[in-house]
Amino acid sequence: MTDSIAVGVDAGGTATVAALSRGGRLEARVSGGPANPSSLGTSAAAAEIVAAVRRLTQGVDADAVFVAAAGAGRDDAREALLVSLRSAFPHTAHLAVEDDTRVALRAALPAGPGIVVIAGTGSVAYAENGSSRVRAGGAGYLLGDEGSAFAIGLAALKLLARVYDGRASSDETTELAARAFDAPNRDTLVAAVYGGPLDVARVAALAPSIIAFADKGNRVSTKIVQTAAQELGDLARVAARQSGLHDASPSVVFAGGLLRENSLLSFLLETRITNEIPGAAVVRLRDEPAQAALRFAEALL
Repeated sequence: MTDSIAVGVDAGGTATVAALSRGGRLEARVSGGPANPSSLGTSAAAAEIVAAVRRLTQGVDADAVFVAAAGAGRDDAREALLVSLRSAFPHTAHLAVEDDTRVALRAALPAGPGIVVIAGTGSVAYAENGSSRVRAGGAGYLLGDEGSAFAIGLAALKLLARVYDGRASSDETTELAARAFDAPNRDTLVAAVYGGPLDVARVAALAPSIIAFADKGNRVSTKIVQTAAQELGDLARVAARQSGLHDASPSVVFAGGLLRENSLLSFLLETRITNEIPGAAVVRLRDEPAQAALRFAEALL
């Protein structure tokens, strides 16, 4: 239909971005807050997604909505989010929810085999090779998310605790953590972390500054970034092996906020991948994930 309305949503742990097309023509985009059902819960994540879609459609029913959500890799989480969205949009004929990995891959590689490494608030690697679909990582901030913004921020907070114990020396990395969490001593740090539900986004928000410190040569931040690059490289290598792409000179897409710009982290990760996966070629995103999600929504029509 020439006037069909499609909406694609990229719902991440830091922000939600949605895009709308009418008759295949991009008309509008909006941004909102985080919408990861694993860290926020289904109700809060769905509410953020619904709010973004409604701002876009302005009361008009969309014909197709496709949501790519971080934290929706589990069947139960994906189905719970889909049920909530169906309740909110009963007149939308085509509605689908997937996790964000496949959309991130296809934002850079529209078709064919490939691997994507996502490093944002959380982390995961995903590979497609014919009918093979492989995920590595993505177990969330308690069980996984190695190399993610959360992991980098948490490493700084752990180091700050060691400083307050007298087991490490303070530097600009730990001073950043102390300021960000309003924690001038051990007791205030413990209270900030354990005094209520852990604010994953607040911890993750430390990562860009830590990466910037590493880029300038700060020794402590550099060590944290080196560890993150090693962990992300492990995810890529495992995904490559399990999908049968390790010896196939695969394209490896870098996605997520931490890998959007060139940095010591992206340099170390690219070096490790090209050294450990023969013939691997790193690819940057061609489209924003929300734009790729919009293409998936249009395909539902």
